Amino acid sequence: MNNAIIENICYPRPNAEVLHTVYDFEITLINTILNGQVEKALNLYHKFFALESNYTAVSNNDIHILKTYLISVSMLISHRVIQKGVSTYSSKSKYQAFAKAIHKTSSKIEALNMGKTMVTAYATQVKKSLNKVDNISIRRAIDYILNNLGETLTLEEVANHANLSKCYFCTQFKKEMKMSFTDYLSHARIEKSKYLLCNSNKSILDIAILIGFNSQSYFTTQFKKYTGVSPKEFRAKKEDNEYVF
Repeated sequence: MNNAIIENICYPRPNAEVLHTVYDFEITLINTILNGQVEKALNLYHKFFALESNYTAVSNNDIHILKTYLISVSMLISHRVIQKGVSTYSSKSKYQAFAKAIHKTSSKIEALNMGKTMVTAYATQVKKSLNKVDNISIRRAIDYILNNLGETLTLEEVANHANLSKCYFCTQFKKEMKMSFTDYLSHARIEKSKYLLCNSNKSILDIAILIGFNSQSYFTTQFKKYTGVSPKEFRAKKEDNEYVF
């Protein structure tokens, strides 16, 4: 690679103004998503790609480059929403799902529409988490729980991870989460199972084991207790619920 090529890669002077526009778009979009402003984020996305010059700047009129760009934006967003307080598992699962979905698109329209879905999903995810935990110790406990749902998690283990006594941990956990540790653990497992039911081909038994239940029957009982329907019924209606992506 000669010096001229390297210089053009590092300093694309002819497109400097457009590239500043792209950068400003990315920063504004991410900040809007971080504020949970779904409609505003979608409007920003639509207005940006409505201009052919912007589309050309990020894609060079190549569908493969466009898809790479959208996947890159998804990664940037996923990192920032983790910093915002969304669990690493939840954000990274969403990134992986969108990376696969965007990669599978075969046209500009399909890719851009998947980008809209991506923006909506991340902004909605953040909007739900804006009542995030302020207590650093409890936040650490939540992250530990969400990243280890398939393990046999005990109160003592999680309290130790949060560097708190069991008694104080229980008090602080209920104060922050408005539910007991046991109730939250069940809630988190069911929420994770909803995502897996909608976004994977894993069997119900495999999902039950993956999220920490010892049997499919007990998982089904707990799932129906929280949702009112069985895992099978929930999966059959996945097009109608928000857990697709």
